[in-house]
Amino acid sequence: MPEKILIVDDEPFNVDLLEQELDEQGYETCAAENGERALEVLAEEKPDLVLLDWMMPGMDGIEVLERMRASAEWRRTPVIMLTARATVEDKVKGLDAGADDYVTKPIDEAELSARIRAMLRIARLEKENLTLRTQIEEGVGRTFANVIGKSRAMERVYTLLEKVIDSDTTVLLSGETGTGKEVLAKTIHAESPRSDKPFVAVNCGAMAEQLLESELFGHKKGSFTGASSDRAGLFETANGGVVLLDEIGETSAGLQVRLLRVLQEGEIRRVGEDTDRNVDVRVIAASHRDLQQRVSEGEFREDLYYRLAVFPIELPPLRDRREDIPDLCLHFLSQKRTKEGKGPEGFTAPAMDALGAHDWPGNIRELQNEVERASLFAGDGERIDMEHLSEKLTQGRAAATGPGAKVLREGALKEVLAEVEREMIAAALERHNGNRTHACEELQVSRWGLVQKIKTYGLGS
Repeated sequence: MPEKILIVDDEPFNVDLLEQELDEQGYETCAAENGERALEVLAEEKPDLVLLDWMMPGMDGIEVLERMRASAEWRRTPVIMLTARATVEDKVKGLDAGADDYVTKPIDEAELSARIRAMLRIARLEKENLTLRTQIEEGVGRTFANVIGKSRAMERVYTLLEKVIDSDTTVLLSGETGTGKEVLAKTIHAESPRSDKPFVAVNCGAMAEQLLESELFGHKKGSFTGASSDRAGLFETANGGVVLLDEIGETSAGLQVRLLRVLQEGEIRRVGEDTDRNVDVRVIAASHRDLQQRVSEGEFREDLYYRLAVFPIELPPLRDRREDIPDLCLHFLSQKRTKEGKGPEGFTAPAMDALGAHDWPGNIRELQNEVERASLFAGDGERIDMEHLSEKLTQGRAAATGPGAKVLREGALKEVLAEVEREMIAAALERHNGNRTHACEELQVSRWGLVQKIKTYGLGS
């Protein structure tokens, strides 16, 4: 079913042009000639997006927008403002009232088309995100609450998860730092028959060897300086549950021998003791390093590697699954709103485009930090916009901020360009004796765009 767009404009000429263009692009359209009628059509047609003229007699576009945002039914409906008023102050006023985007008249059809596609894409993702949360809450199908993404790369991960979750098989998670290895390990635990038993994670690269050995296996009182009492290790603490050995590639040769015994025999020995203790744990190992390469370099035991890599799962970097970025952003925003009871409700199209274009060397962890940071700058109920993002995302994407920016904001440059455009159109029409089709070909613009500019510049006969 085609997506439906409501056009609100008091000028029939503009409505006709927009309807023609949008119909050609495959959208269904409906129209309203004023603000009062717009509210009626909203209730009747339930459009997916609204193109809303600012300056209308009676109820203007800002008032329509404010009423929409005050309604639970229309609060999330995307709105693109159409305005001939191009000052920064006016645009800020529109965005503050709840507009998702704006397009300046005379309308550039390519720009408008791109803005519409972007806004509808974000709206679809928000609906899908809401549906996913509902399915999770209702237990419909097998979903993985904190593993987000619909890319082909993630589909492979889901397929592997389905196969391994219900077993006791040792799993090796690989992937760059920040790709979500611990989240995946927690998901395996939460969905497995061991979900009612402990989940314990330890970063093997964050501790000195003796401390890590004591942390994992426990120790006997007096076995080393500072061992003032007997202490159970994490393998004993997690008995019956799951242990995540993160960054296992950083372990020493001596510790690797002890870990191999846990996997082969299900036995541990506390530091300083001479008796073994049985433990029942499922081991999940994770590493951002290539363990096979570590084996070939003599830095990692080959027998331990094969014990760990019974079921390997590789997590893709975020740059290889960019299509998942909108879903991840909405997920992180939803988590924050659920936790704090307030916060932004979504993202503008330019902000989402900037988030999607970044390479994210820190992967999901870096993206999550960015969303949380941006949400602090955006107000409750607003949408995160470019101004809320960090400089690394906005450089080169925002409006001009150099020496010419003041002139551009004051409209002088825009007036000069408009005059040049008017003269070019007038000259082309004169050369072709008023034949608009030939003028379009020369100017390389669409007939729809040319007709609108002829009207704007008063060039019609």
